Amino acid sequence: MASQPTPPKKPAPILAHRRSQTNWPLLLVGGAALAGVAWFVWQNTRRPTEVVAVKETPKPVEAPKAAAPEPVPVVVAEPKPVAPVAPPKMAEVPKEAPAAAPVVVEARPFVFAGAALNDPKLPALLVADARERLKDGQWEEHLTRLRKGLLPALAATASTDGVERHNRLWESRAFALGMTQALFIRRVGAENLRTAAQGGEPLNALLGELLGRADLLEKFALTLKDEDDAAEALRVWARLAADDTPAQAGRYDHLQIACALVFDQPLRWSRFDGGEACSADALTRYRYFKAAAEAGRLVGDVRKASPGDLVWVVGATATEEEMNWALANPKLRSLSEWAPSYGLIRYRMDYVTQEKTKLAKPTEGTLKEIFELGGICMHQAHFAANTARAYGIPAAYVTGDGNRGGHAWFAYQRKDKEWNMNTGRYNDGYACGETTDPQTGRRIGEFEVQILGDPQRRAERFAKSQRLQLAAQIFGDGGDREAQRECLRLAVLASNRCLEAWRAYAACLEALGPKVRTEEWKTFVQEMRRAFDEWPDMRELADEMEAKHLYPTMTQDEIFLSCKRAYDRLISEKKRRGDYDRTRYDLIQKAVGREAAVLMADRARHAEKLANMHRRALEDNADHLPTFRALLEGYYQAVKGDSRMEAAFLSEIERVYRRKLGGTAGADVFRLKALAGLLDLIQGYFEKCDDVERARRLRLESEKIQKTLDKLKK
Repeated sequence: MASQPTPPKKPAPILAHRRSQTNWPLLLVGGAALAGVAWFVWQNTRRPTEVVAVKETPKPVEAPKAAAPEPVPVVVAEPKPVAPVAPPKMAEVPKEAPAAAPVVVEARPFVFAGAALNDPKLPALLVADARERLKDGQWEEHLTRLRKGLLPALAATASTDGVERHNRLWESRAFALGMTQALFIRRVGAENLRTAAQGGEPLNALLGELLGRADLLEKFALTLKDEDDAAEALRVWARLAADDTPAQAGRYDHLQIACALVFDQPLRWSRFDGGEACSADALTRYRYFKAAAEAGRLVGDVRKASPGDLVWVVGATATEEEMNWALANPKLRSLSEWAPSYGLIRYRMDYVTQEKTKLAKPTEGTLKEIFELGGICMHQAHFAANTARAYGIPAAYVTGDGNRGGHAWFAYQRKDKEWNMNTGRYNDGYACGETTDPQTGRRIGEFEVQILGDPQRRAERFAKSQRLQLAAQIFGDGGDREAQRECLRLAVLASNRCLEAWRAYAACLEALGPKVRTEEWKTFVQEMRRAFDEWPDMRELADEMEAKHLYPTMTQDEIFLSCKRAYDRLISEKKRRGDYDRTRYDLIQKAVGREAAVLMADRARHAEKLANMHRRALEDNADHLPTFRALLEGYYQAVKGDSRMEAAFLSEIERVYRRKLGGTAGADVFRLKALAGLLDLIQGYFEKCDDVERARRLRLESEKIQKTLDKLKK
């Protein structure tokens, strides 16, 4: 057996040596290290300028904005000589220098807990740090520090407090400023803030002040919409703020925000009757309202109204000259409510019939000319809406379709802050109006305007709902989806008619995916429908969520019954008419479309059910021409290609027309025009189904109506 090699002896540890022994190797190494350190100190004291540059330069942070990232200056700068002792260690010292730069220190989160909540130094620190971002543009880093500090503060609150759980935090000036700075950066966007910071002294002065004002940060960010150009809006705001005298500073903040968000894009419009195209600019519009307010000439208070309401004031489609005329008009000045303004315009039937008349025709389309010469519904609505705005009253020009064709009316905010939506509205199927949002320029339903005046939106609980949504954003950005869901559940509980909260809640549940059980989606749908019981168009989100998340768990029969219940409810509501026909025919059309989509998935099997459903819908809604027209196409698609069902379709639509629509126009010009258009549409379906003879009869009937209309021109 081979002998095993003798293992080397392990050297005794240093601590085992007697104290009297001298460790010469250690002394030599230590001396060399001390010599190296001394050399390093001597080198750095010779060139202090380079050390300062390393600590203070922000260039390493700004590198992402450059065409190509630049290396840290000290590393690239001329290399220092290598000391004879321990050269690797000496070469590594300059590379570690950037770790001591302010960037690393700034990455630490702000603290929003304990004594810090009431520390008067913390708000000042938040403001000073945010103002530094105006110089270096590192808004992402500032937002990260805020989130990391706000997240544990929010998480530490008691969930058993429900909608009140964050109240104590918001009492802290530091916390409120931290939350609103985070909201502002998030909504405006870091890139937009970097762009805005290059806008010169007025804009930097505004931003510098704004970053310390939690109230204005919150109002601007919550009024801002996705379609807005945030950077341009801030530039506009700066120009308006710079226009104030020292005595006016701070008095017109809300008006400035509204002007900034409306005039972030050019405001242009065309006048009626061939008048010249017009435009308005932010500063002229702002000066008009400021001067009128200072002179006490306005009805609405542009100092106290919210920015969201003032958007419907400053977006007037009238020139400042026209609005000054309105302020001087004695009949308008005598109004206590604005509804009568619509009737101040004499109705001109010759505009409709095109009959010959000696009455003067307008050529300019100004408010003054409309007042003097009269016009039709569109002139009345335009005049009423824009004279209301001239007096500082939020108002909207509304259009819609009904039994007598297209029509225009106007809506305005009353003194109790609720909206009067009915001035000039016809009483036969005009409950589906639309208007243009002055802030975004897009068409919206009139009920999106009306809900702005809902009393719940002016209550304290609405503000709590908004702040719970802000907390949800912090949790969501921090990756805590469960806490985000809880905050949004509380947000809709705090104010169940806050549509923004419902939308955020739905998006959060969708992001959670399979973690959300079917029962939770059922609760969501039921509670939202209950919340908007009086706002049927707001139930649309609930319908979408039901289709998306509950239909997959339901049988076809269950889905069909759900759609039918929604339709039946709308028809039931149709029978409850008050001052005017409030039937949401547009929603009825959507409900029929949902039912049809379910059945069309297996058209061959459900052919009879499809036909019966459309037949019933036509019968239920034949009293409303626009809906009758809209339903015809869906009915045709359901029977197309089946000759037997096509024949039944033609007979049914002719029967309903004869029994409920034909011969009911009388001498009403508007109704005659609408019926002539409907006959032309029906005739087209008879031609598609090859029933040439009945198509010819309908064409003759339409021509007869047209002859009646032509006689009115003489």
